[in-house]
Amino acid sequence: MKNKEKQRGLLDLQDVIYIIGGRWRGAILASLCDKPKRFNELKRDVGKITPRSLIKELKFLEMNKLLIKTETENSNFAMYELTEHGHSLQPLIFEIIEWAQKHRKIILE
Repeated sequence: MKNKEKQRGLLDLQDVIYIIGGRWRGAILASLCDKPKRFNELKRDVGKITPRSLIKELKFLEMNKLLIKTETENSNFAMYELTEHGHSLQPLIFEIIEWAQKHRKIILE
């Protein structure tokens, strides 16, 4: 790989880590890989995230075209689901989870 290509690749990697690497973003995206979910379902899946932080992260992911928020007709709740672009991250998310499980095992040995 040429130096310029390598530098571009490193910048691309930094962009990806910035977008999906927030404290809660990976967990939110992984949770939505299964199916669309309501706010409280996401909160339960993700764990100890505050409602304010979850709202902030959902807006960030929506702004980056990874998820879409759909309000119901009666506006009692909203559904969050991955966009087609967000679904393209699914293989990467599963690979990261698999790597993390192997890494945790190695560290604990």
